[in-house]
Amino acid sequence: MSAPPSGSGSQPPPAPASENFSPELLRMYYDRVFPAAAMCRWLGYGTAQLADTGARLLQRREFSFTTGDDVYIRYLSYENEAGLKKDLLAKLPHKIDIGAIFSAPPSDHKKYKLFEPKQRELIIDIDLTDYDFLEVDVKRLETCDRCWPLMALAMRVLERALREDFGRGLGSGGGGRRQGARAQGHILCVYSGRRGIHLWVCDARARRIPSMKCLGSFQVRGAVADYLGPVLAPATGRFAIRTPMHPSLARAYKDELEPFFHSHMLKGEAAGGVCGGASRRQKKLLAMLENEQIAEQLLDAFEKRPAMSGAERWKRIKSECKTPKLAAVLTEVVFTYTYPRLDVNVSKGMNHLLKSPWCVHPKTGRVCVPVNVSECEEFDPSSVPTLKTIADDLDAGGASLKDGRDISRTRLAPFEAAFDAFLAKCENAIRGERAREKAAAPLASSGAELF
Repeated sequence: MSAPPSGSGSQPPPAPASENFSPELLRMYYDRVFPAAAMCRWLGYGTAQLADTGARLLQRREFSFTTGDDVYIRYLSYENEAGLKKDLLAKLPHKIDIGAIFSAPPSDHKKYKLFEPKQRELIIDIDLTDYDFLEVDVKRLETCDRCWPLMALAMRVLERALREDFGRGLGSGGGGRRQGARAQGHILCVYSGRRGIHLWVCDARARRIPSMKCLGSFQVRGAVADYLGPVLAPATGRFAIRTPMHPSLARAYKDELEPFFHSHMLKGEAAGGVCGGASRRQKKLLAMLENEQIAEQLLDAFEKRPAMSGAERWKRIKSECKTPKLAAVLTEVVFTYTYPRLDVNVSKGMNHLLKSPWCVHPKTGRVCVPVNVSECEEFDPSSVPTLKTIADDLDAGGASLKDGRDISRTRLAPFEAAFDAFLAKCENAIRGERAREKAAAPLASSGAELF
């Protein structure tokens, strides 16, 4: 991987994939560790005990499995934890994906003439392979620990945008946003097990956003995705940022992107970061200026002083780009090297399936664990438990616990605690919303107007 962000820490080489992932290890994981009960609590959103079985969300949720021989099984659904766990052990899926909540149980979809998605979390998918300037080696199994800061930055920028820019419903816990306060909503961030992150916006209003309902010429989910993801212009290789900048982008630039660019992207290999080291990196950045004369002058200056630091090179670039047009170009360059690169198609549709939390990446053997945004800088992908380390933990702990809490005896315990805390917040919000609905019911029946 070339031109990563700064950070000289080394990580031990990962164990061979065969040691970290096998049918035997997978069976052990699904049988003794996989948090099926917590997953069903999450995806049921407090509806498991409703008298109206048709209103129970878990049984209308689509799961899909990819087996070890690459058989892709869609439209699976389960009424409870027992059914999910039974199928996991029977099929031993190498990958678990989660889809939408449909109008009927997906396993019975052929029985219904009308079968359509009704709810879906707003999901965001970010992968390091989309950061083309990193020149990610697709054969590399692990996320480089020097590249993780870009993922941490993406989580901070997107989580703040979701909470502060969309107010009531998207990441706001359904209760709106108080003036001067950050909304305390339900956004689940998950490490993908290799080199990406997934964000799940789980609030009820976010789940009910349609993909095709028009607001003017915009599709709602598409509008949210486009808002969060500026367009990367193929002709320039830069993010296209309008001037004056949108307040949300201006906030991200001032508070996150520009400081990160200086602290990370101008350092790294050969101390030049994206401005130095290999000539192809210098040329890639200078080509974004779209001014051959200035680019040639800068390249000549850099070649004459190869020991020039990244900060010094960037200062020299800025000194040559004094016109308003070139100054705007430099702003776009900073965005290009720092702003999260979303797969917007994942966010736009309700039918897109996304890798489940707690499944295992077959290439690395690492579990897809929740990540606390407030601690994302300290998160180390190379320390995420693998099936092998989980098995070692269980072997060291002796016999299996009767209450099915074997996960608490493994290195997954802190991640499980974080997931449980997330579920508790979701369930508290659901109980509060139901109490408000119950209190409002007499007013509704009397004809009073509700707000």
